[in-house]
Amino acid sequence: MTTVIRTEDVWKTYSLGSPRQVDAVKGASIEIPKGVITGIGGPSGSGKTTLLSLIGLLTKPSKGKVFIEDKELSALSEVFRTRFRRERIGFIFQAQYLIPQLTATENVAIPKLCTDTSRGEAERLAREKLSGLGLGHRLDFRVAELSGGEQQRVSIARSLMNSPEILIADEPSSSIEEALTKDLLATLRDMVDRDELTVIVASHDPLVLGWCDRLYTMRNGEIMTQ
Repeated sequence: MTTVIRTEDVWKTYSLGSPRQVDAVKGASIEIPKGVITGIGGPSGSGKTTLLSLIGLLTKPSKGKVFIEDKELSALSEVFRTRFRRERIGFIFQAQYLIPQLTATENVAIPKLCTDTSRGEAERLAREKLSGLGLGHRLDFRVAELSGGEQQRVSIARSLMNSPEILIADEPSSSIEEALTKDLLATLRDMVDRDELTVIVASHDPLVLGWCDRLYTMRNGEIMTQ
């Protein structure tokens, strides 16, 4: 099984040297295979979200290394990391970061508009992604008019707009009920099986963690089990 992402003794420390110093991640070493769903479990405050931000190149480690396809990327420039994220990684954030005044289509089109894709083509692709997630009847609804489950699907559609090879999801079930969580997990499983998408998900939801192929557990910033 091919390893896509690997971390070696990764630490993330905030407010270093001050009385408020916090070691959010402490010496985390994990391996994430291609085309499987890897879960990171643990209570709130255990370091799950910080570890995702390190894996997704959103932040640099204070110590240690992050490798993607055997290339150390964590130490490279912000310009390179931003380009890599845009081209290769999709994100589903707990807070979603949707723009409520824009329609579902307009929100999903945003990643393509950051490239040289025309507005018309970006919105055509956005409508295609949304329809594939069962939102064909909500394309022109503003996000503020959608339910929590529909907003989560908009967030997923947006994360898939650049056809990422890696999808990182932070607490994807936090704003939706159990039935919708099951639908969401089935959708992601289908993409993993069909496209060999690599999914990394952080959650404290037993339903989500039980659906993962591999599982790491964190506590107080440390990887406890695999």
